[in-house]
Amino acid sequence: MKIAIIGAGISGLASTYILSKEHTVTLYEKNDYLGGHANTFQVPEKHRILPVDTGFIVFNHINYPNLSKLFSDINVEIENSDMSFSVHNENAALEYNGSSLSKIFSQKKNIFNINFLLMLNDIIRFNKNSPTILNSSYSDKITVKEFIEVNNYKNYFLENYLIPLGSSLWSCPKEKFMSFPILFVIEFLHNHCMLQINKRPVWKTVKGGSKEYVKKLLFGLKNLVIVKQPVWKVVRNARDVSIYTDNGKKEDFDEVVLACHSDQALNLVENLDSKEKEILKPFKYEKNMTTLHTDTSVLPNNKDIWASWNYRIPINNKTKVTVTYNMNKLQNIDSDSTYCVSLNLDSKIDKEKIIKEFEYEHPIFFPGIIEYQA
Repeated sequence: MKIAIIGAGISGLASTYILSKEHTVTLYEKNDYLGGHANTFQVPEKHRILPVDTGFIVFNHINYPNLSKLFSDINVEIENSDMSFSVHNENAALEYNGSSLSKIFSQKKNIFNINFLLMLNDIIRFNKNSPTILNSSYSDKITVKEFIEVNNYKNYFLENYLIPLGSSLWSCPKEKFMSFPILFVIEFLHNHCMLQINKRPVWKTVKGGSKEYVKKLLFGLKNLVIVKQPVWKVVRNARDVSIYTDNGKKEDFDEVVLACHSDQALNLVENLDSKEKEILKPFKYEKNMTTLHTDTSVLPNNKDIWASWNYRIPINNKTKVTVTYNMNKLQNIDSDSTYCVSLNLDSKIDKEKIIKEFEYEHPIFFPGIIEYQA
């Protein structure tokens, strides 16, 4: 068959890898690179080039078996990563790293901070009690905000632990995280063993950056045509499907794979039926300005608290998530410079230390989402 795939992120690339073995495939991508969030930037440093990821960074074998199998099939080299997490609250002059008891109390005054100690108690209670809703008829319409209120969790726990954790995981503002279905959140945390201290999965990262798996997926593929042109319309006909690109060209295919975001698919396909529109329409996405840089001032003040994921609560009530990934920890980068990838902190970063800026979109989840998922 003659097949078109729209979108060259991991879904589109994996589909291309599988389908091109038996079919003629045309891969459409609007960006000037392939990979979507698998976007590795080559940073020149002295006498070498450092590959630093800016989107997709980590996975594990337990929660991502299909991705793990795909990487194994194409011989992608992987290595262990670090998934520590810190919070820096500018309003409360509070910072901590949750990876160990010593790091939790690296800021010595936390030992005498009654609100902080009560927060730790709430974390233990949340981790212990939350999984019980998974084995009940708990409604997926109940939000994080409603769950917190009903179960009397303190605001200090919410502002300095749960919101930073959720906003970092899903790259969304706190208001939107608060409207997430709590059942979805607990299920994710439980499945990723994040509600327990022991027996957590070993997180992995692609050696040499995620660009390595992009190259290996496409290497040696026959029957493949790559078109770096935005698609502006898809029309289903009686016997085939027509694709129209921005350069004015039209091409017909037997089948089309929409490996793009739901909102993009909704706008691309001209003749969707009512059921398809109903499924695609609810999904929304959050745009996040992403900065690759070497300005460590956006990390916690105490270097002992630096983690792989570093959530920052600014003094002004920002509506965007503000988190910094320490790429040296995540990708095992051995360098005198600390390479950071920050979301929505561009105004706080020293312009002289900015290497590259990107914009990524992340999905926003909502009550009732489970019934829309395949």
